[in-house]
Amino acid sequence: MIQRDSLARHTLDTLPFNIAVLDDEGTILFTNQAWDEFAGVGPNERGELVGVNYFESMDTEGDEYAARALDGLFAVIDGDRDVFTLEYPCHSPSEKRWFLMRAAPLPDHDEGSVVVAHIDITQRKLAELRARDQRRELEHLVSRIDGLIQDVLEAVLQANSRDEIEQTVCDRLFSVEPYVCAWVGQVDLRTDTFEPTTTACEAYPDDVALSVDCNDPAVRAAETGEAQVIQDTTEVELSEVHRTTLLEESGALACFPLVYGDTRYGVLTVAAGETDAFDERELAVLNVLARAASTAINAVESRRILTTDSVVEMEVTLGDEGLFFTDLARKFDCTLTYEGSLYEDDGSVTMLFVVEGVESEQVVAAAAERDDIRSATNVSQGEERGVVEVAVDEPPVVSALAERGVETTSITASGSQVRITLEMPANADPRAVIEQLTDRYPSTNLVARHERERREQTKQELVADIEERLTSRQELALQKAYLGGFFDWPRNISGEDLAESMEISPSTYHQHLRAAERKVLASLFDTEV
Repeated sequence: MIQRDSLARHTLDTLPFNIAVLDDEGTILFTNQAWDEFAGVGPNERGELVGVNYFESMDTEGDEYAARALDGLFAVIDGDRDVFTLEYPCHSPSEKRWFLMRAAPLPDHDEGSVVVAHIDITQRKLAELRARDQRRELEHLVSRIDGLIQDVLEAVLQANSRDEIEQTVCDRLFSVEPYVCAWVGQVDLRTDTFEPTTTACEAYPDDVALSVDCNDPAVRAAETGEAQVIQDTTEVELSEVHRTTLLEESGALACFPLVYGDTRYGVLTVAAGETDAFDERELAVLNVLARAASTAINAVESRRILTTDSVVEMEVTLGDEGLFFTDLARKFDCTLTYEGSLYEDDGSVTMLFVVEGVESEQVVAAAAERDDIRSATNVSQGEERGVVEVAVDEPPVVSALAERGVETTSITASGSQVRITLEMPANADPRAVIEQLTDRYPSTNLVARHERERREQTKQELVADIEERLTSRQELALQKAYLGGFFDWPRNISGEDLAESMEISPSTYHQHLRAAERKVLASLFDTEV
């Protein structure tokens, strides 16, 4: 019955889980699209797996998970269990993967005996393994260190926040002779300065900010990612902050980057009131302490990210010529506002822009003459604004950032500059993102950065749910209708005009639009389509 029911087939084909229906002998009666794709069955070969015996394909002799899975399926078929679940590894030569198998009986009036689903749980398992590795690394560090460092580590392990970890480390180091100051500093990308975030010192000056271009050892440690040690401060030129914290003319400094993986958390600086204060053993111990603090900071930050779902939002400006939206905005002294991208089957990307300040047809004509644009189309032109779509091989800025998991939430290009808003996970390294942008676009300038909590239901999650439901044609029809003013009153564009822009008949366009509207509403009201 499932194979004959097109609505049920379509629903199952939209699910990201591998699903199959078996009879009580293990013969496959139905597979959804995800199952076929995972098995390497092409779209023109759908149904090829129907009739294959699933039980016989399971290597129960050489695979303990397969044996347990087969026993569980028999238990469901025989009525001994209502549901059977099993987590198992399924690694490929290029990546590690884990799946959750779930089997449940079908009602007596349905064809088939049991439905089997395989759900990809790789991301959860990788997170669990990372947490386990972090825990093991902390335990390993604790076992190697005693005395002062063990005391510090015990306090660090009990800390519940990054600020508490940094303050604990600085306070404990400051309490030990001959250290006269301990502090943690970070680079402020907005001001290009290196500033303290945590201090433990009797004479630390207020409102200190070091230029990132200065030769201070703490700044060099932040820049190079390598520890910097000065055994005699009389032999080098120091910033005023270190002259003040050392209290005397002579002393020693050791600066250790706080780094975990690719993420930089700042620099831990320890100042001693005497020269040659750091022997090799002491430097090794302090280096381990810095690593332990970095690991602890990463752990609490990771926990916070999982529980609060926070994100970092940054706003940057670019003034480089060569970006097509910047050049077009300058040419016509208008504003282009990015409204998203559509990825086509041929590998190209269609970027949608709202045009204000000039007729959109003029922008389209100028865009069509550029070598970096495949094609440009005028979607609509209202009294105050128009909508254009631009097809490119690779969207500027957007594609470069996507490689790092950074989402481009807005682009606004005007006659003077382009302003871009970026959103990234809280555990991302904003400095590395800015450096990557600067390498490609030298005029990159960070104008704002802040961390905020995601809403209980984020826009990204809602969009992802809608995109799973919509076909590419339905998504394009809906986006063109919205941006073109089809839903305004009075309408700025007709369905016939929108259909023409997609090179389809009006009736076909309206079918796409109505299907898209129904799926969007289903996402909002949590119903299946």
